[in-house]
Amino acid sequence: MQVNLPILLLLLCVGTLVCFLMLKLVRQRREYRILFESVPCTISIQNKNFEIIRYNREFADTFDISQGKYCYTVYKGLRERCVSCPVSRTFNDGKSHYSEEERTNKDGSKKFWIVKTAPIRNTKGEITAAIEMCLDVTHRKELEEELSRSEKKYYAIFNNIPNPVFVLDPDSHRILDCNRSVEAVYGYAQSEVISRSFLDFFVEEDKSHYEFNLNKASEINQVKQVTKDGAIRFVNIRISPTEFLGQHVLLVTAGDITKRLEAEHQLSQASKLATLGEMATGVAHELNQPLTVIKMASTFFMKKISQNEAIPAEILRNMSEKISNNIDRANRIINHMRDFARKSDMRLDKVQVNDVLGKAFEIFSQQFKLRQIAVTWELQKNLPVIMADAGRLEQVFINLLVNARDSIEKRWAKSDPNAVSEKRIFLKTALKGKKVVVEVEDTGTGIPKGIQNKIFEPFFTTKEVGKGTGLGLSISYGIVKDFHGEIRLCDPFHGGACFHLEFPIHQLTQDVEHGKK
Repeated sequence: MQVNLPILLLLLCVGTLVCFLMLKLVRQRREYRILFESVPCTISIQNKNFEIIRYNREFADTFDISQGKYCYTVYKGLRERCVSCPVSRTFNDGKSHYSEEERTNKDGSKKFWIVKTAPIRNTKGEITAAIEMCLDVTHRKELEEELSRSEKKYYAIFNNIPNPVFVLDPDSHRILDCNRSVEAVYGYAQSEVISRSFLDFFVEEDKSHYEFNLNKASEINQVKQVTKDGAIRFVNIRISPTEFLGQHVLLVTAGDITKRLEAEHQLSQASKLATLGEMATGVAHELNQPLTVIKMASTFFMKKISQNEAIPAEILRNMSEKISNNIDRANRIINHMRDFARKSDMRLDKVQVNDVLGKAFEIFSQQFKLRQIAVTWELQKNLPVIMADAGRLEQVFINLLVNARDSIEKRWAKSDPNAVSEKRIFLKTALKGKKVVVEVEDTGTGIPKGIQNKIFEPFFTTKEVGKGTGLGLSISYGIVKDFHGEIRLCDPFHGGACFHLEFPIHQLTQDVEHGKK
């Protein structure tokens, strides 16, 4: 038999090629099998009866295949197909589907996984099976639930903070969020406040000023704000830049101090009236001089009239002028006392310290003369104004003058052999840096070292029973603090006591002007 060599060679090449292709196919199948087994998620292949016909190693390690052959039994321990089954939907429409599944383990814990399905087709394009890939997200779900519980806890804390808390957009000052306490203070429900401007709570004349300060200050004290029903509330504001839902915001806390201020104001008013009582003798002396002049002039007129004597025109004019001047003086004293006793509205205005100090001294000028107490003035001219309430600041100066007077009288009453040669009060004002400084010093008994740290405490007094309430310096301390100032006892130069007061000067900065523009 003759062998056709070309045909033999052809068959040999074809056989070699087939062997090569078979080996390549086997190698690819092995690689795909290794890849299938090594994928870090569970993979199962199911037929149309939802029977698991193939699965990878991760699936075998995750689920107990001995529980049964159906996917719903292995996955969830069920006896029938899940109501919402992504594999069923894939068989129905031939598309991939996604779902999130969960089951309860025997120990009561939960397991969560993400499902992605895809159809498997034969050479005719018919769906013969479905592949289901699952990714375990139990740890992520636990973290999400923990985060959710944490958010609920902190939101509960946020809502139950007794002070109103606002989350503001730093540019527009629009309210992004707030807690429930807003309703208790401002009268607005949370839904009414969200998206409104925080500046709407300020009185109209203050809006432009605080629009600038909200982004610059960390705290703003005694701010006047308006509630839903138009009532005025005084609040202390604390401002903290932070992040909220991925954006920079201002966290604003408002503490309602209205009742506290009203109580302090009533106590201050009571102290004023007590001070007026202490000054009654001095006021009587102040009024006595104009009344004496009026009495003498009226007696002179009555005498001339009873004797039918003519009064020269020049004398009549001079005496009438003196009567008018002294009536004006008496009116000024009375009006001054009335103004001093009047309740202030707790609003800060521009105040010239020298003017207020001079006005406080007017009440004592006559009684200082009668008690032979000299006053040395050292006032710096053209001081910048400060922000204060003139009436309340005068109350501070009057309290200090009353204490200085009483201390001097006490020292001389004891006939202290080491006493200085004269009774004297020193009043000094100056500008130091950006502070207006006031010093009130006397040549009285002074304040012993042992009690110097107590003098600003309420109801603490060194005076005899019935001669002092112990409120003067305490209230003065609070008033000065309300004006953002400081008051302290400093070392005296003349043997008595020296009180040092500092107030920040008021400046309308260019930044505020630019803010208005």
